[in-house]
Amino acid sequence: MPHDLLLALEGGGTRSQAALLDAKRGGRVVHVVDSADVNTNFTALQASQQAVLAAVTSVLRGAQVSGDRVTRCVSALVGPRFGAELLGDIIPNARYHCYSEGEVVFARAGLYHPHGVAVVAATGATAWAVRTDDGRQRVFGGWGSLLGDEGSAYALGLAGLRAAVRAFEGREAAPTQLLPAIRQHLRLTEATFREELIYLAYQKPLSRAEIARLATVVTRLAGQGDLLAARLTAKVAADLAALALHATRCLFSSGERFDVVVAGGLTNAGDLLLAPLRQGLAHEFPQAVFAVGTEAPAIALGRLALYDQQKEGP
Repeated sequence: MPHDLLLALEGGGTRSQAALLDAKRGGRVVHVVDSADVNTNFTALQASQQAVLAAVTSVLRGAQVSGDRVTRCVSALVGPRFGAELLGDIIPNARYHCYSEGEVVFARAGLYHPHGVAVVAATGATAWAVRTDDGRQRVFGGWGSLLGDEGSAYALGLAGLRAAVRAFEGREAAPTQLLPAIRQHLRLTEATFREELIYLAYQKPLSRAEIARLATVVTRLAGQGDLLAARLTAKVAADLAALALHATRCLFSSGERFDVVVAGGLTNAGDLLLAPLRQGLAHEFPQAVFAVGTEAPAIALGRLALYDQQKEGP
């Protein structure tokens, strides 16, 4: 059986993903699996290694193929870089190459030669501006939960948690369903909410990914008209827009044509999250082409690698 498969590994602070693509059949997707988070700023190195190993073994098993068929392994993992030292026994014939998180964002919108701004709206928030004409690039955000991450799912989830605490104590004037919704999400009882939440926050404790997942609770309620949830979502949306627009101003002028691509779980909230950025771009950069990256990240990474391989030739 020929050696013709490409393995793509993508991951960050909430989850990771592996995809197998058939390079001989136009990049046909053979199999895709999800695994645990891999960002070593927040996950122990050993746990990150285990997540990657699980993803690789699972995608090969699901595709019912041997690892020796994999000739290339490309990765875009926020934090770690793994190669033959970890995966050599599983995919012994693979060559390795690393890509950046921003390149994957562009690729998720089908852009493989990026000129513009890639915005990550996920567990964290990052904006990467790049010019193809002179090679300049700048990165903003991505400082993590302690130092920043305004405009992120973590920021929105944490704001929702704190708002639920205020609502529990009667310190929130705006009517809201945040308290029962978060209580249900975390499976906490009304009678012992205080004790159980404090235990989860400090003794368990709640992980960055678990807090980020609360963002979906907040945006769902915001979409239903919950005033407090809408206020929290609007704040995070404004922060994300401010981050992206700052990155844009640093490398582009108002009359230029370039791409702005946003990708990540928060984009599922639609215009609740994206409207301020759309409006800001329309006002300051009317020639900018806005897009949301929707292709699965590992598949997009694999297609980017195949594009580069074709461009380079045999």
